[in-house]
Amino acid sequence: MSLPRPRLFAALLLLLLAAAAAFVYSKQRRFSAYIADRLGTQAEKTLGRKVKVGAISFSLLGDVLISDACVSRRPDFSRGKFFCADKVILRPRLADLLRDKVYFSEVTLENPRIKIRKERGRWDFEDILRLLPDTSKGLHLTWNVADLYIRNAGVEADIPETGASGSLERANIRLSHYSAYGGNYNIAADGRLKTVYGGKLLSAAFGLYADANFDYGGLSSAKGTLKADEMVYGAVTLEKLLADWDLLNIRKPLAERKYTASISAQNLLIPSSEGTARKRVAESLKLFSAAMGKPAPAVEDVEVRAISAGFSLDDSVLSLKDVLLRSNFIDLDASLSIYGSSAAANARLEAAVGDNRLALSASGPLARPRIEPTLSDTLSARLKSGLQAAEKFLLDIYPVTGR
Repeated sequence: MSLPRPRLFAALLLLLLAAAAAFVYSKQRRFSAYIADRLGTQAEKTLGRKVKVGAISFSLLGDVLISDACVSRRPDFSRGKFFCADKVILRPRLADLLRDKVYFSEVTLENPRIKIRKERGRWDFEDILRLLPDTSKGLHLTWNVADLYIRNAGVEADIPETGASGSLERANIRLSHYSAYGGNYNIAADGRLKTVYGGKLLSAAFGLYADANFDYGGLSSAKGTLKADEMVYGAVTLEKLLADWDLLNIRKPLAERKYTASISAQNLLIPSSEGTARKRVAESLKLFSAAMGKPAPAVEDVEVRAISAGFSLDDSVLSLKDVLLRSNFIDLDASLSIYGSSAAANARLEAAVGDNRLALSASGPLARPRIEPTLSDTLSARLKSGLQAAEKFLLDIYPVTGR
C-alpha cells in the first residue's frame, strides 16, 4: 500500500529536518569539544599559566556555558589568580560554524575579576598581549565577536614599587561590532573608578557611550559622551562632569579634519585646606584685580557653580569658545580663535570680581596682538604673555599655522 503524496512529502521533510538537526548538533558538539580542548592543556601550554574550569555544558540554544573559569598568574596558582569569572557564555554564529569557522554572535562574562600588577617596569599581562594575532589589517578588523557583554566586572591594578593602586568596580560593558566589512564599534560602559594619586583617593562614578570607526589604516572617526558623578579627590568634591566629542577625518591632513568637543562641570568645592589650589586662584585674581585697579579679594573655600568650554577645529580655524566660569571669586566669559591661513587670532575676555568688571579684546597677528582698551605696559605684557601661552598650547597640538 503506497502512501499518499502529501504524507510522503511530510515524511521526507521530517527526515531532512532530522538530518539537518543532527548535523547542526554534531557541529555544536564538536565546537564544545574544541572549546574544552582549548581550555585544557593547549591553553595552559600557550599561556604559560594554569587554567581551571568548574564545568563546560552545552545548551539547547547552541550556547557553550563555562562556569567558574580561572587563569593563574605565571606560572601557576601558587602565585595567585590573574582572572576569574563566575560564568562565560559563548554563542557561536551557526552559519559560520557550519562552514567550520569560529565567529561569535555573542560572548558574555558574568562577574569577572582581574588583578594586574606592574613590577620592575613591566605589566604582568604583556605576555598575553603578545598572543594577539599579528595581522596587517589590524585587530580592529579581525575581531570576530559581534556583541561582547561584561557584567558586574571588577579590576584591581597595583604597582608595588610606587605604592600606586587603582580599581574599577561594578562595571558593566557592552562592545558591539556592527559592520561585516570594517571595524565599526559601539561601546557603552558604566561603573566606579578609584585610584590613589598624590597620596589622596580619587573616586568617581562614570558612564561612557562612544562610537569608533576604523579602516585598514586605523581609526578614522569617533564620537561619544562621558559622564562622571560624585567625584571626590581628597577633600575636593565635584558633583557632575560631562564631556562629548565628534571627530571626523582623523587621519586626513589637518585642513580636512573636523573636530568638535565640549566639557562642563557643576558644583566644584575646593576647601581652604587645599593650599595649592587657593594659591593659584589668588595669583589669577591679582592679575584681574590689577587690571581693574582694585585689591584682590581674599578667598577661603573655592566654590565653582559652573564651568564649561567648547572646542572646534574646522577649515584650519582653531577655536576655544563659550569658555564660562561662575564661582564665588570670579565670573568669567572668554573665547579664542586662531586662523591658520593668516596666522592671526581673535580673543575676548569679560570678567567680574564682585562689583568690579573688566572687558578686554585682542586681535591681529599671533606675535603682536592688539589689546583693547589700552592698559599699562606691565599689565599689557602680562596679558599678552598669557594669551601667547594659550595659543602655543593649542598650536603644539594642532599646528594650523604650519609652524
